[in-house]
Amino acid sequence: MELINFNGSKNHTVGVELEFQLIDPNSRELTSATTKILKELDGYPYVKHELFESVIEINSTPCMTIDELKVDLQKHVQVLYQTASKLGVKLSMAGTNPISNWAHQTISPLERYQDIANKIQMPVKRMLIFGLHVHVGVQSGDEAIAVKSGLMDYLPHLLALSASSPFWVKRDSGMESYRVKILETLPTTGLPFKLNNWEEFCELVYVLKKAGTIESIREIWWDIRPHPAFGTVEVRICDAVPLLDDVLSLAALIQSLVAFLANQYRMGEETGHLPSFLIRENKWRAARHGINANLIINKLGDTVPIKQAVERLLTDMEPTAKELKADSSLANINKIFERGTSSTRQRKIHSQTKGNWNAIVDSLINEFEESWDLKTLLVP
Repeated sequence: MELINFNGSKNHTVGVELEFQLIDPNSRELTSATTKILKELDGYPYVKHELFESVIEINSTPCMTIDELKVDLQKHVQVLYQTASKLGVKLSMAGTNPISNWAHQTISPLERYQDIANKIQMPVKRMLIFGLHVHVGVQSGDEAIAVKSGLMDYLPHLLALSASSPFWVKRDSGMESYRVKILETLPTTGLPFKLNNWEEFCELVYVLKKAGTIESIREIWWDIRPHPAFGTVEVRICDAVPLLDDVLSLAALIQSLVAFLANQYRMGEETGHLPSFLIRENKWRAARHGINANLIINKLGDTVPIKQAVERLLTDMEPTAKELKADSSLANINKIFERGTSSTRQRKIHSQTKGNWNAIVDSLINEFEESWDLKTLLVP
């Protein structure tokens, strides 16, 4: 077995993947328009297929700061928005679409996605979900594994802050993030295994490939995974969120966390303190209750409100965030607690409109367009 080369980064660069819902403005249903949009974009490199034809993805370039990331993402989103608008398609972001049925969706024509659908069958065909993935650069494979171990303690915090998927096919799931429960039905998803070093990860990949479980590392869909080609740790736990400020705040929080944990590793300190069974329980609590969850903080079963846990984390990371110039975006985290997550707001509209599903979809479209300052782009 050969060790997989990890293309390490000297800096904690940050990059983001955004998964968008493509919506028919008349029916408010998802519409299979990705291939048409990509044809219109004519090779624009930052927009790509996802599993379904009604899902499209933007990849940012690697950025040094959150301010750089904001400019980069806005540029790509504007290009996608104008092209989609020309074809009569609306965009929104949330962990699930409130009304559309997965059974009515078309799988992307890309061979990779067709092969995955044929291999895994219905669990893949139900994957009508939308995430926010954040990449942060680290120096080595061993550092990536140490950072991954430390990040596992904080996955519930990130999930709760991003929760945006309360509804599924016109039903209230009772969850703040139903997306993660759908995702967990696939193989090689969910919480990653505890690993001690890069060699153990390479052994795992070797065995899974030899056994035919995966074709490549790209089919390890853990909540956090090392990405050796990019030289990053990729955090995949978050629901897609409609507001630009929330995207940037979550990216800033993840970038700061990775840098904070990488520094601990370099200083010879242990990263990751909670046992797996408590991390799993905390993840459930975050998915079920969102920012109103109480998290278990030790083996004695003591709990704290998630708001308190996040506030302590922000205090601990403040020097790191300032060094990365991420501190101003982190300030918005408190606003999430004040105004609620997207799940909170979607439920409020559902209640106020007495179950008007179209109103919820419209609210997601409007939040996205207003927060990203897109409406003016279409004014003649």
